[in-house]
Amino acid sequence: MTKYLLMHKDSVCGSMIYDEMTGRIAGYHDEGKGLSPFLGNCDIQKIRKWWEMRAVPASRNMIQKVIRESGCFNPESYLAKNLALSMTDCYWICPENILLTYDEVKFSNLVIYNEGKVPYHNATSYDPNASLGGQMEKYWELDHEIPVLVKESYKYFGQQSINEVFATYVHELQKSGIPFVKYTASVTEDHGILCKCDAFTSEHIEFIPAYEVLESQKTRNETSLYDSYIDICVENGIERDSIQDFMDYQTMTDFVISNTDEHLLNFGILRNSDSMKVIGPAPVFDSGNSMFYSDERKIPYTRAGLLERKITGFYKSEEKILEKVKNRNIVKEDLFPAPKEVKEIYESSGVPAWKAEIISKNYETKLQFVREFQKGKSISLYQERRNEKKQLKKQTQSEAHLQKFIMICGNPGSGKSRQADNLFKSLKHLGCHEMDSKELYTVEDAVKDTGFLMDKQRILKKLQPKSGYQGAVVRVSTEDIRYELKAKRAVCDEDMISLIADARIETALLSGASVIFDTSKSDRNSREYYIGLADRAGVYDRSLYFSDKSKPSYDEGWTEISTWGC
Repeated sequence: MTKYLLMHKDSVCGSMIYDEMTGRIAGYHDEGKGLSPFLGNCDIQKIRKWWEMRAVPASRNMIQKVIRESGCFNPESYLAKNLALSMTDCYWICPENILLTYDEVKFSNLVIYNEGKVPYHNATSYDPNASLGGQMEKYWELDHEIPVLVKESYKYFGQQSINEVFATYVHELQKSGIPFVKYTASVTEDHGILCKCDAFTSEHIEFIPAYEVLESQKTRNETSLYDSYIDICVENGIERDSIQDFMDYQTMTDFVISNTDEHLLNFGILRNSDSMKVIGPAPVFDSGNSMFYSDERKIPYTRAGLLERKITGFYKSEEKILEKVKNRNIVKEDLFPAPKEVKEIYESSGVPAWKAEIISKNYETKLQFVREFQKGKSISLYQERRNEKKQLKKQTQSEAHLQKFIMICGNPGSGKSRQADNLFKSLKHLGCHEMDSKELYTVEDAVKDTGFLMDKQRILKKLQPKSGYQGAVVRVSTEDIRYELKAKRAVCDEDMISLIADARIETALLSGASVIFDTSKSDRNSREYYIGLADRAGVYDRSLYFSDKSKPSYDEGWTEISTWGC
């Protein structure tokens, strides 16, 4: 156990007991000066949460190596070794009985080291990254007049970095007067994309996240957390119109760009770190998890599908947080980039054409929502679902066949093949023409695509619709694929069988065909995986037939569940 003083600049906030083995705070005594985190209202539970939020996530690619090389046990102990310093506020910890001043440890004095950078692997210096949250690789460049935050993005075509620059463009076009962080982006030598922005904090201005604001005092049960946050900001000196306008603007722009990650550490307020007086809302920042960056859908979302997507923040749905908007005209719908321009932006930034097209279509639907919202219409998932059911009913009545995905699960000998035969005949009776699934993705295709390395995700991403399958029905059977592979003396393992089955299913669905999938896979993860394939192709009529005794759930995404032989 080690005793530290929790400092704000050169003032003592309280004393804390730190457990080196667990990385946890074992005790905290507040000095009662109103200087501690959480706007001066801190106890042991809050300081533990503050400490946990301040540490670098262990999921960062480099942090485990850094922890080992620094002789630390976990991210929290690495944070302690770096005196819990941060670029966003003036808090730090000072070992008891050691005379240190804030001027001696603050980051601006480290610019002469490591060419102005303090990288993860340099455990001998104080590291601003030790207190940097989030999941992208991040570091500070300190050799600028204003420190620069760098975020590197390699997954999803580097789209998280591209999104930051796109959000900047959106805010610039709006000219709303609401503060926002400006990002720039560039391609790295190893084909990633990094984005940069100037720090909006300094030695004299610090950031307090919404989470700390909200937890700084007890809230009334009858008041929503959203409203409580605004009330606490007002009590601390921010004009109500100012904080309400900011929240309205942030909510509306997040909705348009589909930012799913507006959690309570991603926005907040600014405070003068000398006078400890609150200045106002912090600028809008961190929009990387937007514009469907991790989606692999090849069909745009329906209106209901867009509203079904979960978000983080005060509410889990966009519908709910939009209900809190007071000024629906805080954004100008005609000043948002046009969908065609959005497609061009993302395609020119290295995002594949098919995905740029999907992004643009989804974004266009969001703009439609905004137009309706600003004319007084409520955004309602319930109503959108009802409308879609009506449309499906009309489509069913006017067409001989509505595209379906049918999954039949059961052990060999359970009768699933007979069940598949019956369903196949019934769809043909409804007017579906029969097509062979083998031509959708042949064994030869699979052998060629996996000649040196099997990369299933890459293979599935490049699949394209095939003509002639619209309104058809195909049958995909894992057992049949096994026989095909053996007959052609190709590699016949579960990975190869799964690849061929999945490629045939996805191509068929993208081509407009119904699919009957005959498989022995019956666990929930497998079922949800195939629901995902159907979802990405925009197929919403999804039936499950199974012979197991354990009943699957409709919350997996099925529209019908049936059993036989149980």
